[in-house]
Amino acid sequence: MKKIVLAILIIAIAGVSVFMVYQARVIELVINDKLIELDDPVIIEDEVIFVPAQSVFETLGAYTRWDPGSEVFSGKFGEFEVYLHAGSHEVTVGGETVTWEVPVKLVDDTVYAPVEPTTEALGAFLKWDEETRAVIISTPKEFDPEMDEEQEGPLLHVSYPPEYQISYYADSLFVFGTIQSYSQVDVIVNGEPVDMLNRKTGNFLTMVDIPRGEEFTVRVEASDGIDTTTIERTVIYPEGLQTMAEDPLEIHSSHLIPGEDQILKPGDSLRIVARGSPGATAYYQIGQGSYVQMTELEYPTGPPGRGGIYSAVYTVGANDAPAEGVSDTIPVTVLLDKGGEQVSRELPGQVAFFSDLPYKVVEVKDQFELNYSGWFRIIRDDSYQIYSNTRGGTGYPDDVASYLTAGTRFEVVGSSGTYYRVKLEEDETYLLHKDAVRQLEDKEYLDPALSGIEVSETGKKVSLRLNADERFPFLVDSGTDHLKIKVYGVDKDEDLEMPEMPASVQELTLEPMAGEPNALVLTIQLDQPFTGFTPSWEDTTLTFELDKPLRVDEEKPLKGKTIVIDPGHGGEDPGAPGPGDLHEKDVVLNMSLYLQELLLEAGAEVIMTRTEDVDVDLYDRPNAEFIDETDFFISVHANAHGHGADAVNTHGIMTLYNYDHNEKLADIMLDRVTEEMDLPELYTWRRNIAVTRYTQFPCVLVEAGYMMHPEDNWYIFHPRGQQQFAAAMMEGIKEYFLSFE
Repeated sequence: MKKIVLAILIIAIAGVSVFMVYQARVIELVINDKLIELDDPVIIEDEVIFVPAQSVFETLGAYTRWDPGSEVFSGKFGEFEVYLHAGSHEVTVGGETVTWEVPVKLVDDTVYAPVEPTTEALGAFLKWDEETRAVIISTPKEFDPEMDEEQEGPLLHVSYPPEYQISYYADSLFVFGTIQSYSQVDVIVNGEPVDMLNRKTGNFLTMVDIPRGEEFTVRVEASDGIDTTTIERTVIYPEGLQTMAEDPLEIHSSHLIPGEDQILKPGDSLRIVARGSPGATAYYQIGQGSYVQMTELEYPTGPPGRGGIYSAVYTVGANDAPAEGVSDTIPVTVLLDKGGEQVSRELPGQVAFFSDLPYKVVEVKDQFELNYSGWFRIIRDDSYQIYSNTRGGTGYPDDVASYLTAGTRFEVVGSSGTYYRVKLEEDETYLLHKDAVRQLEDKEYLDPALSGIEVSETGKKVSLRLNADERFPFLVDSGTDHLKIKVYGVDKDEDLEMPEMPASVQELTLEPMAGEPNALVLTIQLDQPFTGFTPSWEDTTLTFELDKPLRVDEEKPLKGKTIVIDPGHGGEDPGAPGPGDLHEKDVVLNMSLYLQELLLEAGAEVIMTRTEDVDVDLYDRPNAEFIDETDFFISVHANAHGHGADAVNTHGIMTLYNYDHNEKLADIMLDRVTEEMDLPELYTWRRNIAVTRYTQFPCVLVEAGYMMHPEDNWYIFHPRGQQQFAAAMMEGIKEYFLSFE
């Protein structure tokens, strides 16, 4: 805040300065909407307003002490302390020594503190009311939740665990919430003082150990020394998977594979798994075929043993499939037999068979139609899961391989629930969501031939074109300065020649993929990093546009740049909860609006995915409408701990990215934000997430600290902290653009 009396002091009335008038007239002090009765008046000296320190600190809830020997006045909010040395410019705030422009004063045995740096140190706000001639100090009201009407003692709000009983899958539980800010209320959880309590916000965080397999009560108490408020919550850490009872003989209703219908070809393997009473003899049956014995395992994917997990693998034979077309769907049944007693159950997934390859030929739909269905996934068949649903119901988990490019064609070799199976490499199977593609009715198979390769360059881009007679499947591995494009099922024309390379291209190679006779690898290596790449189909030509770094003005690096800011969550999606009534969606919107203001002042064009508390579809955030305009995309979030995390000792800044060429950006943003905010640096994390899926422009997601952690959320919740985060992120964006100069 500027010196609030400066404007007053430039006016003189009848030859008498306003300074003298204000010294003669009372200046009121208002703290949190309450007029403070002062034994010692507010004074002005050398254009600076001084307030009696004891009145301010005690009104805000601090314990105060004056040591006449050392002439040190102290105000303590629990562990947060401020020491004012009379006559000195140096003060101690929260354990750190800082220098104020104006010294603390001692006037007639009263310690006077300059109001601006004092309120700044306390995290409060300062305002001058000209009409009432009042100095108004207020603490951030955002920190305090509404008081429960039933609470008669100190305010206490427990955010986690929630009011309803939850299952918590770890033996160490974090407990967080808030009390009245700027108070001396103490918090006890299950008889122990909390690990962390920020007196300025009232936010607290602690960890408690919980036993397994029994209901556990978390008792939180807030006491001001006179009254106590108590809240109890219950959690349960469930026992691990227990073997089912031997009696009665039964098969579990949901721990079954396949979980969805499968369409298979000869040579395919069908895993069959059922959980049931241990010690039985188990069999499976395909349709009306013979019963085949299964193996009982000690635990899923474990060795044979008496664990009640029954497993088998059926290999589809040539006799299973019709000569043409697809067979009728038939059930898969599991039967348990023990001492002559039998029980059977049809599995949720049925099977059908076909012999003609491919099963279908499909083409990826337009980009705007894809949304959640646009991921191309690879199956991990080294293990299986029977306790949670897997894509396609095969029991095998999967990873994201890439995001699909509109127009790409694939040969389908089977079906798993709502997914098609695709075989690109000998030992790998991929999944395509059925909603992401349309069937090409007039196509029985793909037989593309690569007839030419072209490379060209402009001041902004390097263009690579692969000319073929029809569209084909491909995958891309990107580095910081190269692309490795894997093309499948493509014959190379004998007359194909490599083109001449423009200046920016160091190397261009086309080679067979090792161990894969049906695949080629095209690698393009640039002499500089690129900031994005765009794959697209133009008729039967696959084009890649590689973006060179933008030229920038060192003095104004953001001028003319189009930057998309994506405040995470919003509307019905609150994001991570905080200790009070605030949620992630609220604070990241505030940070984003501050960032927008700073970027506009720096000459950037700014596009916001939301400017108020509204729902924005996750897949609309990097919206196709502004892809061509965008130079930079930043998604702003605040973090949350997962079950079992050491929440007290884990906090700070994290950045997420998707592609190798954005790793540099994530590193720069992490370094800059942690340095500017003086918070711990965690790490950058490569994640295939929706808002960072586009390859066309620099893209990063910033996790601005943890919502539940008192050290982090002081900055996350406080308007000044939000402004600091915004300024730090802008510095990161600047540094990224300048890093290519």
